[in-house]
Amino acid sequence: MQTLIFNQGDASESRIYYCAHYLAQSLGLFAAEQVDVIFTTSESGGHTVQGGQVPAVLNRDADLTLGGPMVVMKHFQQHGAELQCFCASVAANPWFLAAAQAQPDFQLSDLRGKRVLDVGNVGTATLTFRWLLARHGLQDDVELIAGSGDQARDFAAVAHGAADYALHAMHMLAPAIAAGQLHSISSLASLCGHVPWSAYIARADVLQEKAAAFAAFSRAIAQALAWISNHDATELAQQVQAFYPDYPRDALVRGLAAYQQAGVFAPDCVIPRTEFVHFSQLLTAIGWLDSSQPVPYAALVTQAGAE
Repeated sequence: MQTLIFNQGDASESRIYYCAHYLAQSLGLFAAEQVDVIFTTSESGGHTVQGGQVPAVLNRDADLTLGGPMVVMKHFQQHGAELQCFCASVAANPWFLAAAQAQPDFQLSDLRGKRVLDVGNVGTATLTFRWLLARHGLQDDVELIAGSGDQARDFAAVAHGAADYALHAMHMLAPAIAAGQLHSISSLASLCGHVPWSAYIARADVLQEKAAAFAAFSRAIAQALAWISNHDATELAQQVQAFYPDYPRDALVRGLAAYQQAGVFAPDCVIPRTEFVHFSQLLTAIGWLDSSQPVPYAALVTQAGAE
């Protein structure tokens, strides 16, 4: 049995669109591949801080983490090809728009003249939404308001009409939607196109040192992702509920269903070159990446276990 230490960052990083590794654990897929995955967080890692999963990997306190390839791209531009993405997880933008009332015929152009409350205030998500508005010529016609830092307060503001839409990940929106406070209006996944929003990440040298273990991990994740594509949200929620003990069951089912319908979960563990390039171009367009230094797919992506 091989062992890998997986630092998930702060406890808040354990979002429902990151459920593939929990499913692999629940179904015994890691065990079947002879790999023991030890889940840790930044709070228990000893040498990390909130959101410190990447430092944990860089410092070898953990073997792998899960996060945005945008971090690997940025790190490459600043420090070189020290980190690599090796297995897909989230293949599309997991952010959604929600409103006080259902809008079954919503089009992005309906945002013209409206107020969107950016509840999450997450840098790349906000920049990506601005990119989307600009692509549709709406950048000057939509008021994007920074969230207050109090999620409940912001959701209430949208529910009571102080803002027209809430922008956030479905992980955070689903409880309010299940409670009838808000209604899901639109996923941003199809609007932004397929992008490797999140992937499993490790140091390039550790990937080589523990190649067999990482290949086994990736095979288990690939099986978990295939399972997700062939089962409904109720079945999926049943398998992963134990990993989200404080998350309401009806919200979990609703949120997972929304992610399945939007195609947010990667279909397999492969990170396609075309999608990586599209994402890097998007991130360059919004100013996250330095346009003078292209990010090479071959140096930053390896397909452990893809065979």
